[in-house]
Amino acid sequence: MAQLTLAGFERLVAPPPRANRRRGVPRSPARGPDDEFTRAYLRRLAARGAAPKGIAAYRYQLCAVLRAASRLARVRVALPELFRDEALLGRAIVDDVAADGRAKLSRWTLAQRRSAVRSVASMMRPELLPLLGEEPGRVVDRALRGAAERVGAGYRLTGGTPRRRGGFAPSRDQVAALLVAVGRAPGYEGPRNRAFLGILAGTGSRVNALRLLDGADCLVLPNGRLRVYLHEKGKSERREVELSAEAARDLQAYAQAFNRHAAARGCTGRVRLGEPGAVWRNADGRRWGYGAVVELLRAGCVAAGIPPCGPHALRRAFATEAASRLPRHVVAQAGGWQGIERLDEHYVQPRDATIWEKLSGPRDQAHGTDDRARPTDAPVVVLR
Repeated sequence: MAQLTLAGFERLVAPPPRANRRRGVPRSPARGPDDEFTRAYLRRLAARGAAPKGIAAYRYQLCAVLRAASRLARVRVALPELFRDEALLGRAIVDDVAADGRAKLSRWTLAQRRSAVRSVASMMRPELLPLLGEEPGRVVDRALRGAAERVGAGYRLTGGTPRRRGGFAPSRDQVAALLVAVGRAPGYEGPRNRAFLGILAGTGSRVNALRLLDGADCLVLPNGRLRVYLHEKGKSERREVELSAEAARDLQAYAQAFNRHAAARGCTGRVRLGEPGAVWRNADGRRWGYGAVVELLRAGCVAAGIPPCGPHALRRAFATEAASRLPRHVVAQAGGWQGIERLDEHYVQPRDATIWEKLSGPRDQAHGTDDRARPTDAPVVVLR
């Protein structure tokens, strides 16, 4: 469409687009123009309620699969054509060579690639069924059968670097010491720090989901409890979390402290639970940044005398503490994990005390077994 120009005004020339990438990082070759088949799949994925970030991740993985298939076949391959060659499809899924040709991709990346291919087989069944002459899901199964290891009803990918268990997960006492340390900050910052990190540790929420919390997503129940709705990774629907009485009091205390601070400084922004507006703010009234949260945690760990950790360590602490008291499928549902596999492999950090508590039966308690006689270097296992 031609740009309209009024008399006396010069036509505006749009500036060239800025390169939205970090300096020194090569532009990924996996991104490019989608064909009509891929665009139709992405539209259906969005219509099913998938989150924008999840759609972008699946699009990236499909582009990576096509790039790997084109390199292996030495000819450009489209997505429908790839489904017709199940051997090439399987090799492209497990191909763990990165875009630079030197690095090795992780198994988590390949697992997401497999999920994207299965999603295409399901969503685009009306188009693939006449092309293949059979169910697209069976084609994917045979492709994986020739390139992956059969485990139960599924397939374990043979390529990629193995996953590593998550890092340090603070204990309950260490989390309590951390909350005390960050709560000593002057003014409104102490209540804010304690409320924010307390909710992270008590609910297992992701840091950005909580940091971007809006006041309109906070609901005060008639019994005084507080319920918040947080963005859940990979989903368009928000996760509903009911705070404990202590966490609700800390959050309300922070809101009152910040509003007094804003009134004294003449800032217009206020924290009002139940009304639109950012909840977590800095001294200027703007939304609290991720870098500031990381810096707070680093300083708080030093002040509390515990090993340094990042925001995700509190999510691992929640999973570890809850898994020692509740069934793991309940913990997975409460923390927003889809199934217990990710919970066991990456988040739960079994502790010696929990292991001995579960291993000790009525016989040990009846004979008065002394905990001090137990070895201090007990093996770390996950009790299923």
